[in-house]
Parts: sequence; structure tokens; C-alpha cells
Amino acid sequence: MFRVTRVMALMALLLLSTTLVPARETRAQQGVPATELDPAFAVEWMDLLYQKVMLEEYTPPAAARLYAYAGITLYESIVWGLPTNQSLGGQLNGLGALPFPEDGEYDWAAVADAALGTVLHALTYESSDETRAAFLTMREEQLAARLDEVGDEAVINRSIEYGDELAAEIVDWSEADGYRETRGRKYDAPTGDPSLWVLTNPDLPALEPYFGEVRTFALYYTDECDVRLDMPFNTEPESTFYRQALEVMTVGNDLSREQRDIAQYWLDNLGETGTPAGHWLLIENQLVEQLDLTLDLAAQMYGMVNIAMADSFTSCWGLKYRVLLLRPETYINEYINPRWRPYITTPMFPEYPSGHSTVSGAAAEMLTALFGQVAFTDSSKVQFGMGSRAYTSFDAAAQEAAISRLYGGIHYRAAIENGMDMGRCVALHALDRIVMNQLTQGE
Repeated sequence: MFRVTRVMALMALLLLSTTLVPARETRAQQGVPATELDPAFAVEWMDLLYQKVMLEEYTPPAAARLYAYAGITLYESIVWGLPTNQSLGGQLNGLGALPFPEDGEYDWAAVADAALGTVLHALTYESSDETRAAFLTMREEQLAARLDEVGDEAVINRSIEYGDELAAEIVDWSEADGYRETRGRKYDAPTGDPSLWVLTNPDLPALEPYFGEVRTFALYYTDECDVRLDMPFNTEPESTFYRQALEVMTVGNDLSREQRDIAQYWLDNLGETGTPAGHWLLIENQLVEQLDLTLDLAAQMYGMVNIAMADSFTSCWGLKYRVLLLRPETYINEYINPRWRPYITTPMFPEYPSGHSTVSGAAAEMLTALFGQVAFTDSSKVQFGMGSRAYTSFDAAAQEAAISRLYGGIHYRAAIENGMDMGRCVALHALDRIVMNQLTQGE
């Protein structure tokens, strides 16, 4: 009841808010409104990005960052083709006013194609030449298709020029987010306390130890949604910590076929998939068709959900490397069973909180705010030889994603439950601070 009331109040405020929106008479652009354009091209862009994130083995936080910039770029590309929506300029951290299109006719899909190709080519500077070229190839193919459909070269050229101008501003903004400064920095994990995390594979480096320093999008500071670890480290058998570790081992020793399937379905390893945020991105892609979204609603979804996922990962990673809690495998081997191994290989970063839980909590909270309670079937893993899974709501999917980490043997229950709360907090802060426009609610 609290969430429904809060969201309804927020949506009412969005309708009333005009402080950031230029007067309607300044929107002198002509052409087909973005609300009437087919969003299929946007789905193609997001799918291409997912595939390249997987190919280039982007880490989960780095992947979420890319998805956020893609969603923001898409939304900003079409915002002036919408009758009442407003720019994110001035609403996201470090993002000033973005270029305003000059008077004239624009094809908003072409603006988006131009901007997305330029932004993704620039932001994937760490990737192979083939991957970066793929974004430029997609750009040219999509723009050629738009020219065939619109049939007016002057309109397409004007749209490309504006898309490139917009992209240049977004790229400049991204370069100041601190991401580059986190690359290649040496990290030595602290020692001397039995609760501290240790690498389960000392031959591999710690994953993204400095990502918590990357600028967030909607959170004012990285630790704004931190949920403190409310389970003191203890090795006594009657302690909560011991019992939660014992639960991980006990559940892992007797997994049902369904539990193994769930653990595998939400695994989303880097290099094998497009990471956990990418799993939700593919769910977004499917919702475009299921909910018959128009381009404006699809762009708002990609913008808001992807921002929430990126901030949830940055927030989660910052807390991981502040708490530095040891993994269940380490604790169990030391205090319960030295031969025990988890169903899923223990990742190379600290335990608390669970990243899957945090990002899934954020994605589900945001999707529910946008569309209400929606039952859906997720077929994103069919491409990996898995079947589809049906859910009665976004939260049901998030709960399954979260508990999959207990089945996998890599998280205590505290990290799962608190991670979900942390992700929900991130999404609610984004909803409070970002004004796009009223979004269609589910029935």
C-alpha cells in the first residue's frame, strides 16, 4: 500500500511539474511525433549492446554503466519529439543543459540512431576494433533505413547533425564520471581480521575494487542507500552468522532440480552473458512487445530502469569493498566443513551485499512503478539453450534472482535480503529525483 500510494503521488507531481520544461511554444520542430514511431530499432540497439558486453567480458558494474548511458542517450534523442516530456539535463549528476534542436523537421528515430552509434562507439574505448565498428555499422544501416522510410534527405541530415551534437555532450559528460580513473589500479585486500574477505582463487585479481568511486546518476552519493550489515561476525554454532553459513551449506548439499535450474538461469556470468543488468535489459526488450510500448514509453523505460540498475551496482560495489565480508565458502571451509564447495564458483569480489539482489530489487521496483503488476514470461535465456520462465510480477522475478545466489552457495541470506532493500531504495530515489512525465500504469 505504501509503494502504490507513493508512486501515485509521484506521478501526480510529474504532471504538475513544469519547472524544468521549456515553454511549449519553443517546440517548433515538425515531423512525426516520437509517440508514433516504432520502437523496434531501439530494441535492436539494446540487443547489440548486450551482445557486445558479453563478447568483450565487461564486468557487471561496467556493463550496467554502459546500459545506463545507452538508455539516457535514447531518451534524450527523442525527448523534443514528445509533447510534454522534458530533458534529463540538470537532473542527473554532472549533466548540464543539453543541446536544443533548431527549428525544422526532424526524424527522431534517426536522431537516436546517430546519437547511439556515436556514444556507444566512444564509451567502448576498451573494446576491440570489431566491437566498436559494429556500433558504427548499426548506425549507418539504421540511418539508411530511416532515409528509405522518410524519403527526405534534408530531414535525415538535420537529424544526424543534431544526434551527433547531442552525442558529443553525453560523451563529454561520461568522461568526467571517474570510470577511467578506476582502470588498472592496484588493489591489496586488507588482512588481519577473520571476518575479512579473501580471494578464493589467489591467481585472479579482485574485481572492480574501485567502482564505488564512479559517479552515480541519480543518487547524490554512493552510500546513500547503504543497508548496514546487521549480522555480527561470529563463529559460535548458536550465532546468527554461523547459522546463516550453515544454511548455505545445507541448502547447497541438497539442491532440487528446480533450485539448480534457478541458480543456472540467473547465473549471468561476465563473458558468458551480458551480466545481471543485461538479463533485466533483455526483459525490458521483451516488454516492448508484450506491453505494445510506443517509442516514448520504451525510451522512458530504458532510461529509468537502466539508471536505477547502474546506480544500484555502483552503490553495491562501494559497500562491498567497505564491508569486505568473507564469502560463505571461506567461512564454511574454516569453521564447518573444509571440503565443502558451492554449486556456483565463488566470484572474485567481497560477499556483502549481493549484487544480483541489489540490481534485481532496483529493476523490479522501477518496472513496477512504471507499469504496475505485470505477469510475464522471460525467454532471454533461450539463446543459451535454456527454456523460458514465467513470473507473476517483476518482484517475483527479482525474488527468484536473489534467492538463486543462496542456491548457488555464494551469499548469506543477509546479503540477499538487505541487497534487495538496497536496490529498492535506489529505484525510489531515482523516481523521486527524475522527472520525465507521467507513465502509463498497468491494469
